[in-house]
This record gives sequence, C-alpha cells and structure tokens, in this order.
Amino acid sequence: MKRLLLVVLAALAIASLPLSAADTVPGLVEAYDHPTLGKASPVSGATFTSGNLKVTFTQGAAAPVMAGTEQIGVFFKGNGQLEYRSPDPIEAAVLTTNIKTTGLKAEKDGNSLVIRDSFTEVYLLVAGREGLALSGDGDAVLAPAFKEHRDTIQRDFSGPSSFVFVKQKLDAPKTPLVRAQFRGGKEILVYLYDGVLSETEKLYSLHKTRQTSIREYARSHFPTVLSELPIGRTRKDFQDPPFLLYGIDYTLTAETEGAAVLDMTETIIPRKSAQKVYRFNLHDTIYTDNRKERKYNLRRVTDVNGKELKFVHREGEVLVGTPAAMAENEPFTMRFEIDGDFLIRPGGDSYWALGVEPWFPQPELNGQFYTVHSTVKVKKPFVPFAPGTTVRRVVEGDYNVVENKIDKPVQFAIVLAGNYKYEEDVANGVTVRVASYGGANPRQMKKLANLAHGMIGYYEPFLGPFPFTELNVIQINSWGFGQAPPGTMFITNEAFDPLGGDINQWFSQGINHRYAHEIAHQYWGHVVKMGSGDEQWVTESFAEYSSSFVVKELKGNSAHKAMMATWKQDAKDAKDSASIALSNRLMHVNATDNAFANRTRLMYSKGAYLLAQIHKEIGDDKFLTFLRNYQAINAWKFASTKDMVALLKQITGKDYTQFFEENFWGTGMPG
Repeated sequence: MKRLLLVVLAALAIASLPLSAADTVPGLVEAYDHPTLGKASPVSGATFTSGNLKVTFTQGAAAPVMAGTEQIGVFFKGNGQLEYRSPDPIEAAVLTTNIKTTGLKAEKDGNSLVIRDSFTEVYLLVAGREGLALSGDGDAVLAPAFKEHRDTIQRDFSGPSSFVFVKQKLDAPKTPLVRAQFRGGKEILVYLYDGVLSETEKLYSLHKTRQTSIREYARSHFPTVLSELPIGRTRKDFQDPPFLLYGIDYTLTAETEGAAVLDMTETIIPRKSAQKVYRFNLHDTIYTDNRKERKYNLRRVTDVNGKELKFVHREGEVLVGTPAAMAENEPFTMRFEIDGDFLIRPGGDSYWALGVEPWFPQPELNGQFYTVHSTVKVKKPFVPFAPGTTVRRVVEGDYNVVENKIDKPVQFAIVLAGNYKYEEDVANGVTVRVASYGGANPRQMKKLANLAHGMIGYYEPFLGPFPFTELNVIQINSWGFGQAPPGTMFITNEAFDPLGGDINQWFSQGINHRYAHEIAHQYWGHVVKMGSGDEQWVTESFAEYSSSFVVKELKGNSAHKAMMATWKQDAKDAKDSASIALSNRLMHVNATDNAFANRTRLMYSKGAYLLAQIHKEIGDDKFLTFLRNYQAINAWKFASTKDMVALLKQITGKDYTQFFEENFWGTGMPG
C-alpha cells in the first residue's frame, strides 16, 4: 500500500516552545527567524481553515518547521488552492480597486467577495490554536525550496514576522495566531490572523517597486492590502492598544548635520493585561536625497533602575522584553539610548527635521497618548525648535539649547533645527513664533504672526481656546504644502514671499486656505485625536471644513462656493474607489497616480462635502454647537465617527446613522 502523509487538523494545538533561562526576546526571535525542517513525506487532499481563509493541499509533500526542538508550522511544496472570503461591505470598494493592480479577481458570492488563487508552496505557522499534524514518514527533500521561499518572503516590507509570534508566546499563549505565505500562483500572498497585536485578519499581495534607485528598497516586497477585517471587535469602536506611550522625556544633542545622540525616557502603561513584551516602531535605516544610508543605532534599553532590558531592533521595529510581566494599567519607564548619523539636510539645505515618523520608539497611533518634556542641544549656528511651552532658550558653549514642555497628551512630536531667524508676537496669551529660513524677513514674519492670531481668534468661539500657549510657524525650503505637528506649523516658501517670482505666485494661490487648514489641525488632530487611519477624516476633513469658514471671511462667498464646488467634484470623481474610512488603503506601491489622488479627494474633499451637507441641513447654530461640543467632549482624547453620530442625534433630534453608513462607511454621495 502506497505510503501517504495525512495532513489533518490536530486535536491539540501545536506545541509551544518551552520556557527556559535562554528564552529571552532575542533568543526567541533568533529561533523563529532561523527555523529548520524535519522529514517530509507525500500529502494528498488535506485542508486547513482560519477565519475567512480555506487552504486545500491537493498533492505534494510537507515537512514540519522546527524552532529548536519544537514544531511551529509546516512547509508544503506541490499543488494547492486557496480561497479567501471578505463578507464586509465596508471594504468591498477598496478591495475591488486594489485587486485590479494584481493578477487576481474578486468574485461576488452572495454578500461576500471571494479571492481564489493556486499555489505551489505554502509556509504555514500556527500558534494558540489547533494546527496541522503530520503523520507518516518520508524522504522528500524540501530544504532548498524552503530556503528560497524564506529568502523571498523575508523581504516583506511589513516588518519582522517573528516579532508577533514572540509576543504571542510570552504574553498571550492561548490567543490564536496564524501566518500563511503562498508562492507559485498568480501572486505572492500573505495571510495573517493576528489576535495578539493588530487584532485583524489580513490578506495582502507582495510586489517589488521600480520607483526607487535605493538598492534595499528595490529588493523589498511591498504589501498591497486586499482585505483587512477586525477580530473580536468592530471597525467603528476605538481599539484599545496593547500599551499606551504615556510620556516622553528626552535630550537630543545634535550636530548641524549627521551625528546625534538621543537619550529618551518613556512612560509605558500596559492595557488589557499584564505584559512582558513591547513592540515599537523605530527607524533603523533611512536614506539621504542622494541615496546614502544613514543609521539609527539603538545602543541600550534599561528599566528605571538602569537594569539592561533585552531587545531586537531591525526593519523599522523594536521588540523589548522585561524580566517579569508589568501590571495592567500600572505605569513604568524604559530608557532608550540612541545614536547615529540620522540628521538629514534635504537637498543640502541648512536645516534638518525629525518629523512625524518614528524617530523615537513609539507604538501605533492608538497607543500614542504622551506628554512631552524635551531638551534639544544643537551646534551653533543652527537654531532648534520643538513644540510646547518654552522652559528656557539659552546658549551653552557651542550649542544653542531649547527646553520645552507639553502637559497634555499628543501625537507626532517633532524637532527641527537650522539656519533660522525668528520673531515672536504675543496676543491673548498665545505666543506666535515665526521662523524665516536663511535670513530675517521681518515684514512677512509680522504679517504671518498677525494672520495666525487672527485665525486663532476666529476659531476660538466655536472650537474653544487655542490648545497651546505657543505656535511655531516655520518656513520649509520647498513649495506647495503645509504640515501641523503639535504647536507647530511647517509652511513652504510661498507663505514668506507670496509675490516674489512666478513659482511663488503659482504656489501662493490658496495660501490663506492652507494656513487656516494647518492652524485648524491644532484642534482637529491634537485636541481631538485619531486612533487609526480609519478615523483620519476627523483630523483632515474637519480641518478642511473649518478652514472654509476663514476663506469665506477673508475672500467672500464666491471663494467659499468655489471650495464647495471643488469638494463636490472631487467626491464624485473618487467615491467608487473606496469609502472615506478606508481611503488610506489606496496608498500602496502598485497604486496609480489616480489612486493616490483619490485618497486625497476622499479624505479631504468628500469628508468636507459631507460636513457641508450636514451644515446646510441643520443650520449655523446647531452645526457650530456640534463642532464646539465635539471638541469639548473629546478634548485630548481619541475620537470616533460613532460618537459623532450620537452627538448629532442629541443636538438635532435626527438619527444620522444611515447617512454615515451610506456616505462615510459606504461609497454614497449625498446631495
């Protein structure tokens, strides 16, 4: 009788690795990163299911994947099929849009969209639930194929896959975790069922990009998310994070370019359960304009007593382990010592910025809720800027020094330093500090300070007191954009010289609108926060709509009507590509220029247009009451669209649930 290897659902979960003195975070990451194969034998007609995924192993051979002496998964080579079902109507539009950039199709089946593909290889890892048991014995040789498979998939730009398995093992061993990597079909596909960190079920394809000359990026595979579904929760509720970053206290000592030393103390609060493993985002490698590699070197992580904590830092992430589980909702501190040549002067300009990217260890958006104490020391002649109330601004030897505090929880802490001159203007308790790049520009600096004060005064009656005692308005030597970290506005050259030259005049069109939009972000984005990309419209659409009031005041009804018309047309052009909530999923390596534009049309224009429709229906008094109360109720908190609907009903007596279902969560277009 022909020997068969039967692959069946095991009655018991795959064995977890035994804990020992050697089971530190680095040791476990090493074990998962460098697995070995056991003996392989034939496979015929087996299936595996996880969430909305069904895998059929038609014919081939499989071998157990071992980390040390324990099995963590299987590797299969042969022929098989996968089927994935998305039953969520909210993601139907963006799934349909994104899958067009692949070789796959999404077929309608009842209320679901179904994705099917074949494969010749699958690497399946399972923890915390029933897995695949291998019975039989054989001599098939799969090691070369396994190595090639791993060499390819390890270029996944999503980050180290081992980190979540180590987190699961040490903090949540009974929580299901599945990762399946497929090759040999129309696409390289990765499936992840993560009940541990992201609490999502995800299917994505991997693609190389030709839009880079950076060798490391050219070798990487970038994800295009096809489906992402919440596990044990809904999209509409705030997702409590594994832990909160509750406070940062740092000293940054910097040269004018390149070298810097960052000493960062972070206050951490575990959520949901006691924990001993913490995952952060932190750059490890970045690149200059001319493709030179720069490094963030995480040298040490210690506890409050200076005791070393074990960690792994790579691929833009850090995994830190504590010797014992830290208690739920009890704050504790970690100290990170970082150095490197990570100060980059764009285009060789005389400034550098550490902006709204992970230049210090930080969790995902829903875990960023921190106060700030900062001390920045920069080699002269550069002048440093950091957000918050100024404690001191002094000269210490060869260094210009600024110390600041923010006593309310924020996200997106930044630092910038460069060849700047600045002027300060105080009105109604708010200091507006305007910093001109490359030399003083007193006349325009005064105009920009006055404009900021005027806009702040305009917003305060319906958005509340300005949230910061100081606002830094900093010139960026570029064109056509603004950005609003806490207590800060980055604004490009045309704001400082709107009449100088053709390029200035071209980009200065709409500069008042952009200026008003960025000031509105101090309310929409910092006082009221987004806890995920799904809720980013609370920052962008609300800032955009608030800015339209200023445009109407400064430019009159015709300019205001022109904004409305633009929003409406943008919304019509983009509405079928995604819902507002999931528009960020249009930003991926395979996206067309139109897809990127549609994300902006949805996040800024369609969202603002929805607010305009509500405003038109309920009138000025109720709408401004809605904005004022939404700010007050959610002050220094994470906001949700769900809460917004409840507040509108309270103010107007009308239930707007269906309006938001159709037009925010869906692709409808009112009016």
